[in-house]
Amino acid sequence: MAEFQTSFTFMIHNEDASQAHAIVPDAPPGAHAISGINSVAYPQDFASIAALPQADRGPAVEQFYQTNFWNQWEGMLSDAVAERVFDAAVNMGPGTAVRLLQQAVNTLGGSLTVDGHWGPTTIKAALQCDQTALVKAFRDVREAHYAAILAAHPEDAKYKEQWYARAGE
Repeated sequence: MAEFQTSFTFMIHNEDASQAHAIVPDAPPGAHAISGINSVAYPQDFASIAALPQADRGPAVEQFYQTNFWNQWEGMLSDAVAERVFDAAVNMGPGTAVRLLQQAVNTLGGSLTVDGHWGPTTIKAALQCDQTALVKAFRDVREAHYAAILAAHPEDAKYKEQWYARAGE
């Protein structure tokens, strides 16, 4: 079973590579973020972490991600798959990340309903896949997802480079 710390280390590199835990501008206009924790999406969590001295925010950031993203995924897969699914969940939401995982499983011969629900059927099907092949398939469907966003919303092209870099890891 995958370890939280391994996946957190992988993900935080994309959200705050220096782990400075500084308050930075974010989207939508007027919003801010600390290590990817957006002030609009998570106002109470953001405020609690922002109230801490910057040098003391690291454990609170880690706890936020474990509580809000990781703990709901009982039975997580191999570390290599979990890192990418966890990172995608932080970047685009847990439901989308699970839908992409389900699509990836299906490209490898699975027959999952792509519904974004994490549960025993998704876990079992994903565990039956070759994990190296599943990492590649997940990367491919994630890149296709980004391409669809860019086709529908050309104004998001400013994110293209970092999205594809993130998906390609």
